[in-house]
Amino acid sequence: MSNFIALPKGVTEEVFAKAIKEYRAVLGEERVRTDPASLQSYTKIMYPEKEELHKPSAAMYPRTVKEIQAIVGIANKYKTPLWTISTGKNFGYGSAAPATLGQIVLDLRSMNKIIHVDEELGYCLVEPGVTYYDIQKYIKRHNMNLWISVPSPSAIVGPVGNSLDRGAGYTPYGDHFLFSCGMEVVLANGDVVRTGMGGVPNSTSWQATKWGYGPYVDGIFTQSNYGIVTKMGFWLMKAPPPGGYVPFLMKFPKVEMLPEIIKTIMPLRMSQIIPNCCVVVNSLLEAACYCNYDENGKPTSRDSYYKGKGILPPQVIQQIMDKCHIGAWNFYAALYGSPDQVALAWKYVSGSFKAKFGNQVEIITEKEAKDDINFEFRRQMMMGGSSLQEFTYYNWRGGGGSIWFAPVAAARPSESYKQVKIATEVLNKHGFDYLAEYIIGWREMHHIMDLLYDRNHPEEMERAYKCYDELLKVFAKHGYGIYRTNPAFMEKAADTFGPEMRKIHHTLKKELDPNNILAPGKSGINLA
Repeated sequence: MSNFIALPKGVTEEVFAKAIKEYRAVLGEERVRTDPASLQSYTKIMYPEKEELHKPSAAMYPRTVKEIQAIVGIANKYKTPLWTISTGKNFGYGSAAPATLGQIVLDLRSMNKIIHVDEELGYCLVEPGVTYYDIQKYIKRHNMNLWISVPSPSAIVGPVGNSLDRGAGYTPYGDHFLFSCGMEVVLANGDVVRTGMGGVPNSTSWQATKWGYGPYVDGIFTQSNYGIVTKMGFWLMKAPPPGGYVPFLMKFPKVEMLPEIIKTIMPLRMSQIIPNCCVVVNSLLEAACYCNYDENGKPTSRDSYYKGKGILPPQVIQQIMDKCHIGAWNFYAALYGSPDQVALAWKYVSGSFKAKFGNQVEIITEKEAKDDINFEFRRQMMMGGSSLQEFTYYNWRGGGGSIWFAPVAAARPSESYKQVKIATEVLNKHGFDYLAEYIIGWREMHHIMDLLYDRNHPEEMERAYKCYDELLKVFAKHGYGIYRTNPAFMEKAADTFGPEMRKIHHTLKKELDPNNILAPGKSGINLA
């Protein structure tokens, strides 16, 4: 019987035991764990595969760059792969579990220093274990007039991990990798590289400008397994003056109105009259977040409205919309600037929608929203606030299964509605409801839909896998690629971008990590 719950591919128990002994010589007994109890949290997944396929062999907790350098040296010696995580809370796109069986989880949670926050120029430099909430506390404690853009599960995730996966937030700085600036990376051979101006000794502009000299390399360390990022810089937004932040919500009664909604939004978005990554949320995702508790304080769910099998009928969806007072589409955005600027912009924005939709649009500001929990959640997100509100919607279906399917569309009215119809057809075919939002960026829309299912039922888990697989194939056939996915579909997602791109990824991996020790399988990149 093995002393380990799993072993890396091609590594014998004897060799692995020697590797663990050397890792412990560097980190100590407590920071190299192989016991089942310590590894249990790394086996939990939400995507539709068996947990046994993703068991780690060990978990390690380095605290310094020098320790990581020593770790990669041992990993090369014994060919023990390392699956690096910062917080491991990328729900919907994976978890802390490795892509393949037996990898060692390199957990960077103990590297949690906020190295510097510069109030004058509005930037910070942090380690991977720092969460958005940590930065917000630091800013508040030091009375700094700064905001950091956050993704929806903001309190428990960090900017390094989210930005390396090219995640999105909801402020004007919502394209998180775009607003990152400078990395420190440990390569597979132990070299430490500082990108951009960080390569110049004693540089004072490492977080002030993205560009250094020569080819720009920061991008190859996103969604990849070419290095271990140990420090990363981010630009922070100066908070507007009092009265200079105006969040708002617009509700629309019909699904078919989406093209005209997008058509009205985009001129305002492209001109930066609406400057933030705004969202258009469909009725069921809004309901799953909104109708959280019944009159007895118990979490509500899909079954609270419909106890039948299969997808929710249109009449039930309408009943939910009426009861919760939500739209078929719910548009959240905000205005930022001086009080005079936002007052003028608000007249222009509200006037554009009133002229287009008349009494078919309901416009809500903070004054009308009062204690609306969804409005408060979005208000916080659009000013970089922390919340765990989003996770309440996991009550909607129950059973712990969640996979986010996230194709990108050009921000054209016709494409927005085309994607809705394609997604709804495939999801409904496999017995799943359509819960989604569009995050509207510069000229693109991230179509984030959550396929919620019950992992307790093997049949439903199998249907969820087949459904996601078909979504991936059908959207690719129509020319739509996804921007991010979970480990069960990384290989298939990579295939949709063509053999030439895969060849480049493989060539980079072979040069930078010839022993394939860094997160094999991440984004479909693997030398095995």
